Amino acid sequence: MATLVRLLLPIGLLVATAAMPAGRASAQGTKEYQVKAAYLYGFGRFVEWPATAPAAAGDTFVVCVLGDDPFEHWLDNVAAGAVMKLKPVAIRRIARPEESASCHTLFISASEDVRIGRIIEALEHRPVLTVSDAPGFAQRGGMIGFSSDGRRIRFTVNLTAAEDAGLMLNSELLRVAVTILRPPRPGQ
Repeated sequence: MATLVRLLLPIGLLVATAAMPAGRASAQGTKEYQVKAAYLYGFGRFVEWPATAPAAAGDTFVVCVLGDDPFEHWLDNVAAGAVMKLKPVAIRRIARPEESASCHTLFISASEDVRIGRIIEALEHRPVLTVSDAPGFAQRGGMIGFSSDGRRIRFTVNLTAAEDAGLMLNSELLRVAVTILRPPRPGQ
């Protein structure tokens, strides 16, 4: 029973954060990024990276932020003392996609919106889970794109992009996604 509870607790956290209201006015941004920080950390529980991934060889589970960091201290708070995949969690801020080799998860800030196409291209087929709240991120080739329905934080999953990078997404994660995209691969 205790094992079942430990397995279901992260799923419950993910579902509960999906139902959290994003808030209003100035508090909206703070609440929104609290929820997104919890998601960003929680996604790691539902993804399997290939054993050959550079990040898999490291002794730390690394969540990176590329561009302006909208999380303030929330992401650091979520990760403080946390363990993911039997590894301590570390948060890194990076300036270029080339610095993402040791990242398991990469949050691409909306401040990078004009460069997203080039960033995704630079990360093509690399086993790094890409997440962003830039408009249309998953439709543009990213793996998980945040959105808001006005009251709740939602996300869209681009399953083809994740599979092309060698990542396996758990069905529990896919059940919580508002949309699952399966765009055709080039040449199909």
